[in-house]
Amino acid sequence: MFLRQLGAATLLLLVAACGTMPGGDGVARGPVTSAPPVASIPSLLAAADAARQDGRFEEAMPIYQQILLSDPKSLAAKYGMAECLLGSDKAGDARAIYEELAQNAEFHARALQGEGLVGLTLSQREQAAKALRAATEADPSLWRSWNGLGLLADLKRQPQEAQEAYSHALAANPDSAVLHNNLGYSRLLAGKPDEAMVELRKAYGIDPDSETIQNNVRLVLAAKGNYAAAVKDVPRHELPAVLNNVGYVAMQRGDLSAAETYLARAMEDSPNYNTIASQNIEQLKAKKGEGQ
Repeated sequence: MFLRQLGAATLLLLVAACGTMPGGDGVARGPVTSAPPVASIPSLLAAADAARQDGRFEEAMPIYQQILLSDPKSLAAKYGMAECLLGSDKAGDARAIYEELAQNAEFHARALQGEGLVGLTLSQREQAAKALRAATEADPSLWRSWNGLGLLADLKRQPQEAQEAYSHALAANPDSAVLHNNLGYSRLLAGKPDEAMVELRKAYGIDPDSETIQNNVRLVLAAKGNYAAAVKDVPRHELPAVLNNVGYVAMQRGDLSAAETYLARAMEDSPNYNTIASQNIEQLKAKKGEGQ
């Protein structure tokens, strides 16, 4: 169970197509109290879309609500609201909106994508896969759908299907650090560390501040037996997770002595990190017993 026994998330779903995290310029914060003039709706919609695409969901939602007060049938505002709910960890609230929008030709493919990402977020994998496949059939450029299908394939240990899905996603969005990261980690799961490093270097070049990408690079180094490099210059707050991960990868490689060393260090370094590391140590003991 490679994904579960690592101490940090290594695949990125990116349910909402956004750039930065919430912050920003204070546009339309607070409760909605009145409907805006109809003439102002296009500019309001543009402002809401810009905030949403920048990840400022709490700013975008009140604007979409204002628009819907003046025009309850605005499909663009409904779609924007659903995307904000999805990106704000309120996936269940977004589902009904996506289901309504899926009946409209203009929003059909994107709404199916939304339904699939809701299912994936809620761990409803079969439902997610069905909707995401339908979305890519309706619009092959929907890279978030391909990314979701890649993640589902990785969870099912289907490396070829995962590689194909991520490749489709990258064809639509070639400069995405998320997608290069996910393909890189997928190739690591497939036992192809050299291929993994190629993709992770691309991801790092796009987003060098990402802790997830940095952690995945360390996993690849460990998978190649370069344990010292994998733990070099790790920030103090990340060290227990990295030590656990390196120990786990060493165990999977059959390097039980190194695995024991790094897993023990993980537990010594952080008493709060005992759960995952201790589970891995129990697995290590079982492997040692099998070898005797």
